[in-house]
Amino acid sequence: MRKEAMLALKPKQEIGHFQATTETDSVFYSNSLAGKRWLIAVIPTGNNREVLTNKILNIYKQTEKEFDFNLFTIVGIQEGELMYELSKKFKWPDSKKWIRTYMASQHVFPFVNSGFNIPESYQNKACVLLIDEHSMIRNFYDLNDEKEVKHLIQQLPVFLSLK
Repeated sequence: MRKEAMLALKPKQEIGHFQATTETDSVFYSNSLAGKRWLIAVIPTGNNREVLTNKILNIYKQTEKEFDFNLFTIVGIQEGELMYELSKKFKWPDSKKWIRTYMASQHVFPFVNSGFNIPESYQNKACVLLIDEHSMIRNFYDLNDEKEVKHLIQQLPVFLSLK
């Protein structure tokens, strides 16, 4: 299984350039990803947003004790929602290693598609990207596809332990 994960985690492409305002009103730049390994989660608005945010929380809880990693979530918000209330609503813990940005629902996919050079098969979908310390995308996973989420859970420890 590790051999399969290593093949799946070969560098795919470099991320693009972006900047986003975080929930703490600081600016997060694409070059902020350099030097660290990241799990990037893209969660649009919709009926299953809380299911998707819960998946990310569960992955975080399963992994944080064993591995030191960083998480960047890009979440769509609906009119009238307040950014600072959403992390509480999703029960996401406070952590300096978990960067959160919230943006209007119509901006999520254009931002992600251009800032991360998302392949067509993952564009406009809730997804996870694994990004290495050289800002290279190692893999993509569709959060609405349970088979892909299972692959993410299997491959994440391999990704985080790469030398």
